[in-house]
Amino acid sequence: MRGVQFGRTLAAAAVGAADLGEAYTTAREIGGRYNPQRWYKRWSARAESVRDAAEQAHVAGHLVTAHQCYLRASEHYRQAYFYLRTDLDDERLRDSYQAHCQTFARAMDLLGHTASPIVATEVAIPFTTSDRRIDIHGWLFRPAADDRPRPTVVMPCGYDSTAESGWGFAQGALARGYNVLSVEGPGQGSTLIVDHVYFRSDYETVLSQILDWLVTVPGVDNRRLVAVGRSFAGYLVPRGVAGESRIAAMICDPAQPDMGAKIPAGWKGRIAAPLMTALSRVSRERADFFGSRMACHGVRTIAEYFRELTSFTMIDRASEIRCPTMIVESSGDPVGGQGEALFAALTVENKRLFAPDPSTGISGHCGGLGQRVWDDVVYDWLDGVLADRIGIPASGLFTDPIGGRR
Repeated sequence: MRGVQFGRTLAAAAVGAADLGEAYTTAREIGGRYNPQRWYKRWSARAESVRDAAEQAHVAGHLVTAHQCYLRASEHYRQAYFYLRTDLDDERLRDSYQAHCQTFARAMDLLGHTASPIVATEVAIPFTTSDRRIDIHGWLFRPAADDRPRPTVVMPCGYDSTAESGWGFAQGALARGYNVLSVEGPGQGSTLIVDHVYFRSDYETVLSQILDWLVTVPGVDNRRLVAVGRSFAGYLVPRGVAGESRIAAMICDPAQPDMGAKIPAGWKGRIAAPLMTALSRVSRERADFFGSRMACHGVRTIAEYFRELTSFTMIDRASEIRCPTMIVESSGDPVGGQGEALFAALTVENKRLFAPDPSTGISGHCGGLGQRVWDDVVYDWLDGVLADRIGIPASGLFTDPIGGRR
């Protein structure tokens, strides 16, 4: 998984949120062994160095440099705490997470001093349950500084992502004239690390309240709301969209409609938790892998975690999904393999299962480093779907009076 995590920083470099030289130099300092302390120290030192450069540039009035450095520092802070997520009270985790958010916010404050037309707004979305009220943290990115109604992508985070790290995934949509709402929680980002509110399997409760807020925001075309679920959101999004009439299209990469199905059946299932518990005692890496996931669900043992996963299923609700759907199943994705099951369970007429050829560059988790190619295929399909919805050619999707220009 360290290769996958380092790959996330390489992908961030493609959108200016990292630098290849900084990334590879830091990786060489860390070395190839699993060493969470060294990982934290080296990425944290890199983050502090780049943040210092940002602050110096800011004071000197070099605002583009400051923007770029703050953005890179944010990615480095995210990497610094990645392997510390087993203990939500670890001060290093909490401090690095806060620095990740703060540096990203400063980068967004300086966007207007760059040539980019993108406007970024930090948002707090009210979320109420039977026993408490919290704010769902997110960032709303818009391709231009106006209130022309545009199609809007709702992009929940994955297991370990943040609303801030959604910046990279948002670029393909923004370049095509979409708004993007990158949103986290419960069980992610601030709702987890600050509020200690854990994942819930009934994500329809969450998505419906997000949409209640979103449809009141100027510049959002309520006829063209799209839900994109990547990584663990490949469960959250289809669960949330089932029975939700306001979503015009859905994209999952990879689809994970039945998390409990990943636990073996029969005697293998009965020994799975004891075996993983025993192996975790002799493997720090395995212990941290399960520990970070247990923390997201608010449980203390692997057995409890496996039981919790059995409630994260929506395959029996697939027929309630009423919108056009694309499912991406990339070769080599370690959490893939359920795309065909969801595809078969869908009853909508307009559905597509996209299994990219690895020779295109799309392979691994969520397509790995092939994000620009991924954007081309997915958003070209989405352009056509939304154009059909309002009865115009796809080429006119962003030039009509409703959509405004790209």
